[in-house]
Amino acid sequence: MSFFQIDRRGVLKLGALSVYSKTLSASLNSATTSHQPNISNSKSCIFILLQGGPSHLDLWDPKPHSSREIRGPFQTITTSSPDMQFGELLQESAKIANDLTVIRSVRHNFNNHIAGTYITLTGSENQPNQDREAHADDFPSPGAIVNHLAGTPPQVPRSISLPTWLSIPGPSNRMPGQYSGFLGSVNDPFLIKGDPNSKNYNPLSLSMVKDMSSMRFSARMSLKKQLDSAAGLLEKGLQKQHDSLLQSAYDMVTDGRVRKALDISRESSRIRDQYGRNKYGQSLLVARRLVEAGVQLVSYNAFNQQWDTHGGLEGRYRQLVPEMDRGFAALVGDLKDREMLDQTMVVNTGEFGRTPVINKQAGRDHWPNVYSTVMAGGAIRQGFIYGKSDNKGAEVAENAVAPADVLATMWRHLGVDPHAEIFDRLHRPYPISSGRVISEILK
Repeated sequence: MSFFQIDRRGVLKLGALSVYSKTLSASLNSATTSHQPNISNSKSCIFILLQGGPSHLDLWDPKPHSSREIRGPFQTITTSSPDMQFGELLQESAKIANDLTVIRSVRHNFNNHIAGTYITLTGSENQPNQDREAHADDFPSPGAIVNHLAGTPPQVPRSISLPTWLSIPGPSNRMPGQYSGFLGSVNDPFLIKGDPNSKNYNPLSLSMVKDMSSMRFSARMSLKKQLDSAAGLLEKGLQKQHDSLLQSAYDMVTDGRVRKALDISRESSRIRDQYGRNKYGQSLLVARRLVEAGVQLVSYNAFNQQWDTHGGLEGRYRQLVPEMDRGFAALVGDLKDREMLDQTMVVNTGEFGRTPVINKQAGRDHWPNVYSTVMAGGAIRQGFIYGKSDNKGAEVAENAVAPADVLATMWRHLGVDPHAEIFDRLHRPYPISSGRVISEILK
């Protein structure tokens, strides 16, 4: 058993690295940047993925004057931004609408959940429109790119995902878009598992083995490094990356900032209630605490097609939306109250929208032709609508936006040139984002 426990692919399986060291070593040596972009240490992003495809028509882009089969079962409400209306279940988001930009014209060509998730997280259209598992040649996730550009691992990790990986049925259960792809698994984001709303929340990913003192831990780490070196299991290039990863894991366990950020009991009952006493709300509170501790990219994954509503949409949304609405609004408001919103961009999106017509099962089906993405913080304009869907919410009417454009805008906020190149294992160059910065939504 490892002398520490940390849930990051490549750390849990340190011994297994030697099995494929030659392949991974080649990957690590060739996956480099043409120039090393600077990531602003003062900027951060919280990326919320509502996986499954939330309905733009019932949330951010209602059509109150359409027939019921289009507008759906919910009423439309006014918001704190005079020209912006939301679906009736977004009561809390309506109050902070004057801090938001709602992009109502996002689109792509993939109606499969896995493909839609992949393009949302990477911007890459180089994929089939079908289920598949993550592959070593995938385009890397934003968290992996952040880690790759970081160079020497900092004491506080650059990127963290929570509260779970997205998974799919298959041999590995690895949904593409979340991992490091051609940058090599040492760049995978750290995963913080678990439900922060649980009384027993104490992520094993950052806990020492019982009775393991910091001094003893350091000695054990030194011994393991000596054994690895003496055994000659890892080639020189991989050893360098392995040592950096091991040091990063060690720093995370012994440095107090991340552990304190995960100790959600330090928050007042008032703040915890404000976010909502549920997995979604408390996870977003943890995200804010991690950003406060210095993490630059925190990704929240709504678990496995949670927003997939082919039938019974009304009942499902009356359960699902209020938790998301409350947590999201609390996050934006909390960041603003703490004077962190200008430095922290928040992205709230699904991988596509839902069909403009309610089906026979009283639900909506997959619809990538047009949907909404909501952004706040950073240099994002406030109380602003960008783009437009047609009067049925079926197609883009004005200012089409691609997922890669959203990512390019995020990279700009983080101080990274979206067109800077990274290289795959065959030394083929790829821009970090193929999209354009959406300058119209910036102040």
